[in-house]
Amino acid sequence: MPWLEISVTVDPEVAESVSEVFNRYNPPGEGSAGAVVELHGFDPVGDVHDLKATVRTYLPDTAEGRARLRAIEEALGHLNLIRPVPEPTVRRLSDADWQEAWKRHFTPLRVGRVHIVPVWLAPPAARADEVIVRLEPGMAFGTGLHPSTRLALRLLQDHLRAGARVLDVGTGSGILAIAAALLGARRVV
Repeated sequence: MPWLEISVTVDPEVAESVSEVFNRYNPPGEGSAGAVVELHGFDPVGDVHDLKATVRTYLPDTAEGRARLRAIEEALGHLNLIRPVPEPTVRRLSDADWQEAWKRHFTPLRVGRVHIVPVWLAPPAARADEVIVRLEPGMAFGTGLHPSTRLALRLLQDHLRAGARVLDVGTGSGILAIAAALLGARRVV
């Protein structure tokens, strides 16, 4: 069965909102990866230059899939009233292409001493003071992309003391909680 790849390239602040739209009409699970996010604009050491995010989802090229595509396009139009969101790019893929295509768009993300790495990729060689957070991004909301998450990761690295207690409120995938534990927190809730 052929598939439709729907993609939108946006500022990172909008990526989670676009992901939410994609996940509403193509929820993760039951053969779907939901929304996936690819980051662009990092230099080799993880500093931000012209950061952009491409958000993708994959729908079956069927009458139901095309109806969900129209619903996604309408929802993105509403989102565009709040923040600039371009029209999605739609590409037809064969069945063999789609099965692993979404995973190709995830790359490790480095925020200071924290590396966020999809579970299917080999983690980078880390220095003794660095930590690696392994993540299954297709199964959870939150990939470390949002600026507030990156800021919180930087603050954890700057201010967390060994043995501290940490409360992660509003956890999506648990990146902040996992990073806090790896950075030396005694207890994380």
